[in-house]
Amino acid sequence: LAARFRAPAQLASGAPRRMYSVCVPALRAFLNTVFRLLGDLSVNSCIRIQHLGSRCTGSRGQGRSLTCMVPHVPMVAVLVAWISVGNTPLLDLSALAPDLPKGVRVLGKAEFSNPSGSVKDRIVEYILDEQERIGRLTRFSGQTIVASSSGNTATSLAMFSALRGYRCIAITNRGTSKEKVQQLYAYGAEVVVTASGVPTDSPVHYQNVEKQLVEENPGYFGLNQYDSPLNPEAYYATLGPELWAQTNGKITHLVAAGSTGGTVSGTARFLKKKNQAIQVIMPDPHGSIFYDWWAHRKLVKPTSFEVEGVGKDSIPQALDLSLIDVMPRFSDEQAFATCRTIARRMGMMVGGSAGGNVHAALTLARKLKGPATVVAILCDSGTKYLSKIFNDEWMASKGYDVAAMDASAANRSAQ
Repeated sequence: LAARFRAPAQLASGAPRRMYSVCVPALRAFLNTVFRLLGDLSVNSCIRIQHLGSRCTGSRGQGRSLTCMVPHVPMVAVLVAWISVGNTPLLDLSALAPDLPKGVRVLGKAEFSNPSGSVKDRIVEYILDEQERIGRLTRFSGQTIVASSSGNTATSLAMFSALRGYRCIAITNRGTSKEKVQQLYAYGAEVVVTASGVPTDSPVHYQNVEKQLVEENPGYFGLNQYDSPLNPEAYYATLGPELWAQTNGKITHLVAAGSTGGTVSGTARFLKKKNQAIQVIMPDPHGSIFYDWWAHRKLVKPTSFEVEGVGKDSIPQALDLSLIDVMPRFSDEQAFATCRTIARRMGMMVGGSAGGNVHAALTLARKLKGPATVVAILCDSGTKYLSKIFNDEWMASKGYDVAAMDASAANRSAQ
């Protein structure tokens, strides 16, 4: 189906040509039906159709034109991208803590299995779908979409832009891992890397660069992930229902750190609508301003921290702190040690934000009485941090005792 096919030039009029003229429309009708079943999609409306004409020789030697319609984009790639966003596995992480009380489980939602390797595929797909529905964006128009991001949202946008025919400008900062930056280039995005650790009102702060580009170029569309209501709405519509269904309504605690706040806010709103007793835990790294604002309504000056994708130097509009019940703090070292333990004991690699979530989930679970089901969001893949979390030299350069971390993981595994 992904191949570009033409009417065979040797087809003559008669049965072979009639068969071809019947089969091509029948194939297209079948594909339209499949796409509608997959999500009310159609080949004509969702993919740019390319008309490929080829000459067929009639019975009297007259040249005739036969046009068949095939996708410009490999259909297999499109199907994979659309089908695999969301519906991610829910994994049992209880073995990481053999001392859990009876009846208490810790589960991990494997968001790293989304196509671009992170939970952010959910909001990018949702926002683009909505903008296409209202006519603000048109697929394969070459329109420019701009996104400021610590890496994952920009990567997802770059991937979807490649699939849907948009131009992507991704703005990140120097604190972003080189793997995530290289992933942006791989998808064909134009990348702007700004200074890290600058004040939020600085013109070179990556969020302000997005705003400036959109203001100066009226045709540009800004994803605006930090303040868009579509961000939490995406998780309300997808991640929340998935967790409820996968746990058969038995989830008691959601653990999700925040940066834009969309994941925790949208998911929490859905789950609390189902069961108001569900507790929402939002771990926050030391150095982020969220905790002081949530606990004391006090804006403090942020300090540096290494974990990417969570914590923030400002309060996004996408974050609804009224839904948060507990906000434990964690250190970079705790998050990274947990990442390395998960890799060595569970055979999967997750990023620092997931490490922070799992660390908080295990700490919480040890204090609970069963039955309880704690779900931690595994935000992205550890392969995005091979040069950092899983690089012994980088870890040592930051003062972390790698030998002690790995020895601890080995000891727990032996238990």
